[in-house]
Order: sequence, then structure tokens, then C-alpha cells
Amino acid sequence: MSPHYITSKLLEPKRHGFFTRKNGFSKNPFQSLNCGLNSHDDKARVVKNRHLIEKTLGIEQGNLVFLNQKHTSRMVVLESNSAPTFEADGMVTQQKGLGLAMLTADCQPIFFLDPRNGITGAIHAGWKGTLKGVIRNAIREMISLGSDVKDIRVVVGPSISKANYEFGKDLRDEFVDNIPASERCFSQISDQKYLFDLMGLSRILLLKEGIKQVEFIDLCTYQNESWFFSCRRSFHRNEPGFGLNASVIVT
Repeated sequence: MSPHYITSKLLEPKRHGFFTRKNGFSKNPFQSLNCGLNSHDDKARVVKNRHLIEKTLGIEQGNLVFLNQKHTSRMVVLESNSAPTFEADGMVTQQKGLGLAMLTADCQPIFFLDPRNGITGAIHAGWKGTLKGVIRNAIREMISLGSDVKDIRVVVGPSISKANYEFGKDLRDEFVDNIPASERCFSQISDQKYLFDLMGLSRILLLKEGIKQVEFIDLCTYQNESWFFSCRRSFHRNEPGFGLNASVIVT
């Protein structure tokens, strides 16, 4: 069984993949490559799915690193594969042979690569983390390890599209108050409702930090049900739970 995943030429020759939900072991409603241990899925199946990703990308068992993601802007610098104890939403490292894994179900998985200095990073960037500055913090941690922004390559993986991401006025106002440039990422559809372009805001924030080498995987997790899990889609359908898509880059 071979999982289905998406790659970017910008990250080559690094092994990596934005994995879809196809060709795993989980059963409905988590069919089938669910990698979220905290979902209501059978944990043994989730572990098998994670091992399948390790095998697919050639990662030594035990070196696939997951964080305890909390929609924060917190970053950790990895010196080993011990990150499962960390509550954070991003990691950077110069260590070799680790698989940096992000779990998402509408939020953005974002990879960072500085091939000149051998520095790799990955973040989970939903609206909360983006508002709190997780993109900025990732770049600053890369720089603290020796990167120059001109050498950093960034790939933003599949996430929810603007057409399917409705926000209330309160959240829109919070964004605009804290990130004035975000105003252009909202389109009003009623007195109190807006559509929000999360990917568009990420583009603005990356350019603001001086990142020039950027690619966006323009696939909507909400819309493409056969490929991706979606928290918002499951919520709209009153489903009892949802799976989590894995995105992994090997250092």
C-alpha cells in the first residue's frame, strides 16, 4: 500500500510530502490515512498510518517527530527526536534524519528550507497561530540558527480556501486591528459575515519578512473531500469526528 502525497520542486532534493487521506488503514469516518492520535480513531490504525509514512519517506522508525499542537505561535528547536513532549506549533532543526510532521485539517502546513546552511522547519498555521505570529517566529528561529532570509525557501501546503472560510465581524476586526494588511484578505458577504483568505495573508506575511522563494499548493481541504480531511466540513455536517492530514519533511 502506497500513500498518496504532493511534493514541491522548491524543496528538492529533500524528501517530503503533503499527504492526502488516501491509502491508509483507518476506517470511516477516518478513512484512511488519518494520522491524528487524539482523534476518535482506533489508535493502532493511526500508528500503522504513521509507520507507513516513515516507510514511504525512508525515515528511521522513531524519527518521525510530532508536536502537541495547540494553535499557538510557539516554536521549538530540535536537537533530537524527543519533540513529542513539546507543546508547540512549529519546529526548526539542523539535525539530520528527522521527519518533521505537521497535522492539519484546514489549517496550513508550512515547510521552511535553507539548503545553504542545512536548516529545516515546519509549522502548523491556522488562523489563531497566524494571528499570533507563528510565521514570523519560524523565520526568526531559522535566522537564529544561521539562516539568511534570502536563502530560505517556503512551501505552503493544502488548506481551506477563501470561498469556504467564513468569519464573523469580531474576528475580522481582531485581525485588522493586529495586522492592518490583513484587511485586503477579507470579503464581506453580509452585515456580520466575511470570507477570509488565509493563504493570501500568509503570502503577505512571508513577503513582509523578506521571503522571496515561496510556493503555494493551491488545493482546498474543505472542497476536495476525497483527498483531505476537513474540520470545518465535518462540523458543518455534524459528524462525530474527523481525521488529520499529515505533512512531513525529512531533514
